[in-house]
Amino acid sequence: MNPFKYGKVVSGTYFYNRKTELKRIKSTLSGGNNLVLYAPRRYGKSSLVNKALNELEKEGYTTVYVDFMGIYSREVFIKNYSKAIVEKEKTSIEKVVKKLGKLVRGIVPAVSFDSLGNPQFSFSWIEGNSKEATLEDVIDLPEKLASSKNKWIIAFDEFQEITKLNGESFEKMLRSIIQHHKNVSYLFLGSRTHLLKDMFSNKNRAFYNSAMLMNLDLINKRDSLRYLEKKFSKDKIIITKEVAGYLLERVNSIPYYIQFVAAEIWQQVINNKREIKKKDVDNSIKTIIELKSDYYWELTSKQTNYRKKVLYALCNSPKGIFSKEVINKYNLGANSTTQKAIYSFIEDGIIEQLNNKYEFSDPIYKLFLLQYL
Repeated sequence: MNPFKYGKVVSGTYFYNRKTELKRIKSTLSGGNNLVLYAPRRYGKSSLVNKALNELEKEGYTTVYVDFMGIYSREVFIKNYSKAIVEKEKTSIEKVVKKLGKLVRGIVPAVSFDSLGNPQFSFSWIEGNSKEATLEDVIDLPEKLASSKNKWIIAFDEFQEITKLNGESFEKMLRSIIQHHKNVSYLFLGSRTHLLKDMFSNKNRAFYNSAMLMNLDLINKRDSLRYLEKKFSKDKIIITKEVAGYLLERVNSIPYYIQFVAAEIWQQVINNKREIKKKDVDNSIKTIIELKSDYYWELTSKQTNYRKKVLYALCNSPKGIFSKEVINKYNLGANSTTQKAIYSFIEDGIIEQLNNKYEFSDPIYKLFLLQYL
């Protein structure tokens, strides 16, 4: 079995490092405070949060996870959030449904059973009742179910997507209700870092200063090297620190792509169990580019010719994109036009602004552009 995993939440032996971050998340939430966790995609936020919530559950907390990426209306939020809450209550679902009927206006909750006899939660709307009142009651539900001896922790993933539900009015409603919660802590996380930071750092936004901000950085290089060596050695495959370091360099040390490329290398060398060379790293990346080429071409074809020029310039000059030398070399024109292109790439999640330079969210896409543009 391939010892590397990617594209899903990892746990157990596939999860490594993050001890300091895990401790900080748990201590902040268990201390009754709210936390904002932000980082670009593929940095391992979901795996880290999953581990933190699992450990907090074992310590007696009730935890609920809700992904805003799949929520496209207030009605869907009410449905998904209430269902997630019902499923985490420790009493029988029948008792919870009865309690829900008393605590939430505008709905009639019900329990049905599937073909295997498992209980299923659902509800119907009461005609003529205000869905605004239903929304308020559902937001307040965790606090009404929690107690000083049974505290709750709610994790809202991709929280910045809340603005798509009804502008900032949903933000204001949510904030106005949860600020009074004494037995519930909230974890807000997301990958569109500029949007999430603005929500909690802009004094004109509802959630201003309502939670501690925490940036999730890349995993320590030493730990990633050790992880690669250990994983490959179990199948009697050797990877030196130099080659492992080369792999990390090629994928900018992003956890998802470390696992992705390592998994492909393992596929190529497992039959002869030889020592991994730098050319194996390059060949694996080449294979991944071929596998994802249709997606990469589609993404690239959506860009205007000017934006393709900016993308190519970013591949080669992520720090000095606005310098005269780069502007002349790639014929970029006015800085204002380049800035608009870069802003659109950030909005689309193609690039991130990190440490005063622009980095591709997907380092393999950058290698694709260098090869084909």
